[in-house]
Amino acid sequence: MPVYYRGPCAHIDHRYFEVFEPEPRRFALSGLRGVHIVCVPSGRDGGGGAATRLYATGTAGVAVATVWPALGTGAMSVAATVAAAILVGARGCWRTRAHSFELYGLYRGVYQLLFATTDERMFEQVRRGLVRAMEYHADTN
Repeated sequence: MPVYYRGPCAHIDHRYFEVFEPEPRRFALSGLRGVHIVCVPSGRDGGGGAATRLYATGTAGVAVATVWPALGTGAMSVAATVAAAILVGARGCWRTRAHSFELYGLYRGVYQLLFATTDERMFEQVRRGLVRAMEYHADTN
C-alpha cells in the first residue's frame, strides 16, 4: 500500500486523503474531483489587490471543477488539471504577506474545504502527496 504523505496534519495513501485538523475527516480518492488551491490573505497587504487575486484564484478553481468531466480520468488529465489549478493558486498568493493555504474540491458532488494551513512547507508536502495519490488512483482505475 503506497503512502504519499504521513504527517501531523494529514495522511495520504492510494485510497484515502485523511485530514486530522481541525476535525478528523476522510476523503476517498474515488469521490474526489476538481482539487484546487485557494489563498486567503490576512488583510495586512493593503486590501484590494489581494481580494482581486483571491477572486481570480476562486474563479479558476470553479473553471477547473467545471471542465473536469470533459478531461476524462486519465493520469495526464489529472496531472494537467491539478498543475493548472496550482499555478493559478500560487499566482493568487503572490505578494501577500500572511495567508492561509487551502485545498478545495468536489467530494461526491459537494464543493468543500479539504485541507487548510498557514504553514507553506506543510501545505506543499500535502499538495504533492495528493497529486501523486490522485495520479496513482487514475492509473489503476
